[in-house]
Amino acid sequence: MNRVERRPSRYKPYLWAVGSDLETLPVDELVGQRYRVVAPYIWLDTQPDQRPSAPDSLPVEAMPYLQAHPHRLHVPGLYSVLERTGAAPVLLLENAPIHPQAGELLPELEASLGSAPPLRQANWLWQLWDLWERLMELELAGSLLIPGNLRVDGWRVRLVELRPEVEPPTLADLTELWRSLLSPLHVSVSEPLRLLVNQLDANDLDPDTLAIELNQILLAQAATVTTRIALSGATAQGPTQPRNEDACWPVGTQTEGGLQVAMVCDGVGGHDGGEVASQLAVQSLHIQLQALLAETQNELRVLPPQVIIQQIEAVIRIVNELINFQNDNHGWTGRQRMGTTLVMAVVLPQRVQTDDGWERVNEVYLAHVGDSRAYWITPDYCHTLTVDDDIAGREVIAGRQIWPVALERSDAGALTQAIGTRSGDHLTPHIQRFIFDETGILLLCTDGLSDNYRIENAWANYIGLIVKDIVTLDSAVASWIELANQKNGHDNTAVVLMQHKLLTPAQTAGETPVGVDAQPETATPARAKLYGESLPQDEDVSTPAVAKPPRGVPRWVLAVSGSALLVGLLGWWWLASRAPEVPEVPETPPTAPAP
Repeated sequence: MNRVERRPSRYKPYLWAVGSDLETLPVDELVGQRYRVVAPYIWLDTQPDQRPSAPDSLPVEAMPYLQAHPHRLHVPGLYSVLERTGAAPVLLLENAPIHPQAGELLPELEASLGSAPPLRQANWLWQLWDLWERLMELELAGSLLIPGNLRVDGWRVRLVELRPEVEPPTLADLTELWRSLLSPLHVSVSEPLRLLVNQLDANDLDPDTLAIELNQILLAQAATVTTRIALSGATAQGPTQPRNEDACWPVGTQTEGGLQVAMVCDGVGGHDGGEVASQLAVQSLHIQLQALLAETQNELRVLPPQVIIQQIEAVIRIVNELINFQNDNHGWTGRQRMGTTLVMAVVLPQRVQTDDGWERVNEVYLAHVGDSRAYWITPDYCHTLTVDDDIAGREVIAGRQIWPVALERSDAGALTQAIGTRSGDHLTPHIQRFIFDETGILLLCTDGLSDNYRIENAWANYIGLIVKDIVTLDSAVASWIELANQKNGHDNTAVVLMQHKLLTPAQTAGETPVGVDAQPETATPARAKLYGESLPQDEDVSTPAVAKPPRGVPRWVLAVSGSALLVGLLGWWWLASRAPEVPEVPETPPTAPAP
């Protein structure tokens, strides 16, 4: 995506105002002839189609929001800066935890714990730990300790604002937060957490072991529910494109029993290199992940998320070097060099020992490079899970521009990284772990669909029909592609849907035992046309034994390495048979990776 994108004029965002003496402003007052006060610290932008104001030199108070841009799933961003005479500037935050229709702050974490199921309670606790580690790197972890600053939006934890730290917080401070949350927790969550708190008080727990045990609490709760996963994907050339440089896996519908991996790639590069790169990435990733997952399914130990993340990153780097080698071998430079974006969801089944025996837990690892995106969608909300690797984001993280201004750059959507265009030293894959505690759809797509906020504007017309099984997954995929062709139409499109369904006890009574391939569901709903757009919407119980971090090199790492060699040989042969020795007239790619 290398074009200016703006929200439709009908979209009027609620903003969180940060500054002194703002609580005294009367409701309905218009600030700066633009922002209407709807509640203390909550303002409505009445002119969202106009560029918000920001000084040439941004104040120091603004920097935390710019640096935390990669964590938009949980953290608000800077929308505007209003300068005031004789007072500190007002910071207006977008992506704050404010209900998009009611204009009210979302519920507090502490107040929501009592009514949440144990799995969601454990999920929120894990997110607190994950955020603690990420924000510690930015010296912003103290923001998690501010009363009322932690809000929940369905399954995810969100922060109202960020606070620079006067003194770095300690693990003891986080322990006190957990201690304050113990009483509303279900006993199956509170008792193991209480043990951790006691160990932390006695200095008997290091951070690495703490992470492992928190993960065990989450997996133990995830083992109490049964999930079913189905996949469907497709790609289309688009009405104005000479060829299709997008690729995906799977093509068509896949139910439980096969390799549960969803991938979407958008090729970039001169001549036909983009098409080759995206296809090669999908094929080689598929081979390597088959070996990785085959070994992990036989593991009796619970593998910590960090170990799995490292191995998925290693797999992505192998693919990067494979494509990069082909570029070097052909002597391609600049825009001749082929590459591809990637967004990939890997369902990794973990075996967890419970009081009822061994149970399977489906973890979802989401990896992305470039501007292909992932969304988690339920009938209640649409959450964007990824942040694009583009020039606009780079400028924000560097503290040079606010997000709305950076999006208006002519090169805003140019990629800052892609797989294969450069050596692995310049590649930083983004990988997250999710345990979804509700029924919903994980949507992966290239920018042929996500451009111009098509998903954010139209998701409500699609999700209910899919979740209720009124339409099949492949029909839903076809409808998303139809939307892309009719409303965007300037690019290729690839879409993969991963349906994640939580089953009730009645549904699971006749389920096939774990380890035996399940039969596909036999729903045959009529084809429905989903096309259309709506108003945008944003967004004493003992614990199982804890596995210690695995030592040495797991067998499946060796399997991955062996399959990588096979992929290299196959890729060499495949590319040699397809790619010309010297590209004659390189074409300008739709998005060019930054040099």
